[in-house]
Amino acid sequence: MLIFWHTYGEKRYENMLPKLAIYGSEIKEVEEEIVPTLEKVLEELNIPRDKILINVGDNKLTKDNDINEFNNLDTEKSNKQFIILVGKGKEGWNCRSLFGVALYRSPDSSIFVLQATMRSLRKITNIQQTASVYLSKDNYEILDNELNKNFKMSVKDIKNKENDDKRIYEVKVVPPPRYIKIKNINLRL
Repeated sequence: MLIFWHTYGEKRYENMLPKLAIYGSEIKEVEEEIVPTLEKVLEELNIPRDKILINVGDNKLTKDNDINEFNNLDTEKSNKQFIILVGKGKEGWNCRSLFGVALYRSPDSSIFVLQATMRSLRKITNIQQTASVYLSKDNYEILDNELNKNFKMSVKDIKNKENDDKRIYEVKVVPPPRYIKIKNINLRL
């Protein structure tokens, strides 16, 4: 959480705040562990609690307004940056302003780890951005296995790509030369 905040903070990308999805495995875990821990960290950083959005499918924790907020995360008006999810934000969820994913409990499905980590790899801005993925040791191993199985690569293959020698080039389109025929006229004076 600290690393995410210090990396992205309230910097806007295409006028949208960067978001961190925190996946819980069950509602009890969200209530007893994730929310209290997140609130404590936010308080230490002087970040208001209204930056948290909880979408877990339980009316006690997730209100109708929260569902509306969730559906509008990818808008300039959204003030939410820390999205706590249980059974949500999986296949088909496309949030371009999602810059990070946190998974610290092993899920029921190993493919979920791969899908959840890929949620934060959407194109935003014209410059390639870097997503942050925070995993427990178990989830790291699951992701490594899934990447190997599905893409023939490992976490190490993609982990330090941001340290590669990157350069930004400005490309200008130069129109091709145009040739026009001019008739030669001789004038005698």
